[in-house]
Amino acid sequence: MKKITLFFALVFLAFAQGACSVKEPPILVKLAPIPYEGKICRVAVLPFDNQTNYPGAGIFFSRIFANALIVAGTNLVAHEGDTRKVLQQMQVIPGQMPTIEQIRALADRLGVQIVVYGTIMELREKDDRGKSLDPSMAVIIRILEADSGRTIWSTYHRREGGQYRSVMHLGMVSSVTELSKRISDEILDTWYTEGLIRCEE
Repeated sequence: MKKITLFFALVFLAFAQGACSVKEPPILVKLAPIPYEGKICRVAVLPFDNQTNYPGAGIFFSRIFANALIVAGTNLVAHEGDTRKVLQQMQVIPGQMPTIEQIRALADRLGVQIVVYGTIMELREKDDRGKSLDPSMAVIIRILEADSGRTIWSTYHRREGGQYRSVMHLGMVSSVTELSKRISDEILDTWYTEGLIRCEE
């Protein structure tokens, strides 16, 4: 599974050369169409994999992303406790990528149409001496089809807090929490633009 993550990271980095402006959208790779003609109402968000030294980054960001899904798309997101219970019964460690068979079984038990899983590639807000830095974050988020368990969309996005700075520092993002919310909203905006349909539509 780490080889798959590395593959996507290399693909996204190739696309992202020179893409440092806040105007640049998330990089989306479509491997297959979204099922149900894009209209998704039931989603499960798994605890994300954490490839950084920031403790708890995977769980922290996955909760923010799940909330963003609810707010932005009126999607019914499976309760975190129910998702964790199923993963525990399958002996899947939080943050670990389930197998295709486990994804299919989890989706069936939770009654969801897609599963969202991600990897935190970068997350910084302090240097090695504890001094505050301009926060930065990079993530890869995948949409997994419930019926097949395969990845159908994969999205890479990286931001720094300073990219939101405007005149007189208005709009500046100075915390990883706020940066996580901005990144989540921008990824979802891209998904909805590219064919994911809000459940209410």
